[in-house]
Amino acid sequence: MTDSYSYLLIKAVLTLVFVLGVMGAALYAVRHYMRRSGSGGGAKPSSPIKVLSTFFLGQKKNLAIVEVAGEVLVLGITPNSITCLAKVERNEAVQELKKLETSRSMSFFNAFKGF
Repeated sequence: MTDSYSYLLIKAVLTLVFVLGVMGAALYAVRHYMRRSGSGGGAKPSSPIKVLSTFFLGQKKNLAIVEVAGEVLVLGITPNSITCLAKVERNEAVQELKKLETSRSMSFFNAFKGF
């Protein structure tokens, strides 16, 4: 017991800062890789498919509202199939769904955009 409590406290704080720094660097690397590979960060502007909203119904079952080449579709998704349930044709409803997509909460990676 030759170490003082202040030394142990400083050592613990510095270790915590180091671990958080490594985690931040790893998060940055993953974001950078996903952005370069095109597999994350939302749909690209030139992409013909956009997911406007999803709603989870149960384990591995959900509804998705997607825009494909300018048409808005409601899809039922299960592990075995994807079924087109409806096509949204009313302009008012399409505009409302597009507003919902733009005001959607931030993704996990977008929360750390300024990090």
